[in-house]
This record gives sequence, structure tokens and C-alpha cells, in this order.
Amino acid sequence: MRGKSIFVAFVLMGEICFAQNLVGQDAPPLVIRQWITENPPDITNLSGRVYVLEFWATWCTPCKENIPHLIEFNKKYKESGVVLIALSQDKSVDLVSRFVQDKKINYPVAVDNGTVDRYGINAYPTIAVVNHKGKVIWQGYPWQSEFEEAVSKAVKDMPPPLLADVDLGHFSRFKKYLSGGNEFARVYHEIALYINNKSEPQIAQTAKRVVETINAKISRKISEADYLRSRNPLEAYYIYEDLVTRYDGIEPVVPARLAYYELKKLKSLNKI
Repeated sequence: MRGKSIFVAFVLMGEICFAQNLVGQDAPPLVIRQWITENPPDITNLSGRVYVLEFWATWCTPCKENIPHLIEFNKKYKESGVVLIALSQDKSVDLVSRFVQDKKINYPVAVDNGTVDRYGINAYPTIAVVNHKGKVIWQGYPWQSEFEEAVSKAVKDMPPPLLADVDLGHFSRFKKYLSGGNEFARVYHEIALYINNKSEPQIAQTAKRVVETINAKISRKISEADYLRSRNPLEAYYIYEDLVTRYDGIEPVVPARLAYYELKKLKSLNKI
């Protein structure tokens, strides 16, 4: 009975929280005290990706009961590029580290350093879903059916990968980098070096196909944004932003970068 009362208290607190949630607003930046799991995601490079935040604590019974669900969720959506980050509200790093090992948690876990306040969370566990445009699109409890519905919609709304229909062949090992991010430009230029490889014509042909496909699709996205710029400048801004965030560092993106910073200035002045 006591446990049920505590759970009800969490729900009531959550209702207060969700009445003031951030749905429809820009997601606040994450502030991490310390990562617990190895190979954490680059939180400075989440733009253009769908990510899910769980606010939780080791002392929270509903949080502990929900871990198997999140482990399965991570397995299901990881290949779609969804990043799940669990932000612990515990004070002890050692405690959280032991807990993560004991529960065999397979998704990134960190000890929070104030992100919870930026989201106005005061009930655990609480989930926030952020789409590829950096907007909070859902906030609630992880056991609600609307949680995965929101994630599925966010994934569906994401722009398709540049190389979705291309056989990468020799370059398949670079697949995760070619979806965009900090390593994209380096990998792109590395592949481009193979184009003139006369000793391995098949690899050279694949390299040419990969590079030309990337260039053509980026060019089409820029043309789409250019068309929208006078009609719907905010939508054009988001297209440019996505291109710059994910693919900057290569020549075809230069026009998008210039347009992005022009519109970013207007956006900061509330002129779009």
C-alpha cells in the first residue's frame, strides 16, 4: 500500500510537471556531470538526430522496473539512429556505476548536472523525446503507449539517409559515419581518394558512385531549401541547418552553410 501511494505521488507530481512541459519548444542543452557508460554519444552533435532522455534515479522503484523495457527499446531503435540517454539524478557516481553494471544496462547513462531543471522535471521516471529539428515532441512516462508512438513518428519524419539505396561495397565499414556527424567529412574525403585508384577499378567505381550520390542528394536538398526560402523561410532554415549540422566540411555544403547563417541571423532577430 505504501509503494502504491508513493507511485501515485509520482503520478500527481508528474501531472504538475507535464502541465508546464516543453513540448513544441527547442530542447535545452544537456549538462552532464559524468558519463557512466563507455563510448557515450557526442551531446554537442545531436542536431539532426532523434534522441530520447530518461530522467531517473537508482532509488526510484518505477525507474528500476522500467529498465528491461528501455533495454529492449534501445535494441529496437538503435539501428534507426535513435539515441537513448538516461540521466541519473543520484549524487554518487560510484553507486550509479555499480547499478548500471548490475542491471546490465545497454544504453548510455550519465549522472546529470542540472538538465532536469532545464526540463522542469519533478517526477521520475520521465521521458522526453526530441526530434531531428531539436524540438521536444513528447514528454511523459516510459510505459505510456504514446512514448514509442512519438519515437516512431520522429524516426519516420527524419530525412532519409543520403545513401539509403546505394550498395557501399568496400566502404560498408563507413556506413555509420556517412549518416552525418563529426566524422562525415573525413570519411567522405577518404572515400573520394579511391576514385582515381586505377589498380582497383571496382573499388574506384564504388567510390565514385558514393561521392556522386552524396553530392547529388545534397544539391537537391539545397535546391529544395532555396525554393522554400522566400515562401517559408523557417522551413528552409531547418533544411539548411540539417545539412550543415550533419554534412558540413565538404564543398557541396558551402551554399547551404552561407544560407544557413544568413537565416540564423534573421531568426535571432525574430524576422522569420
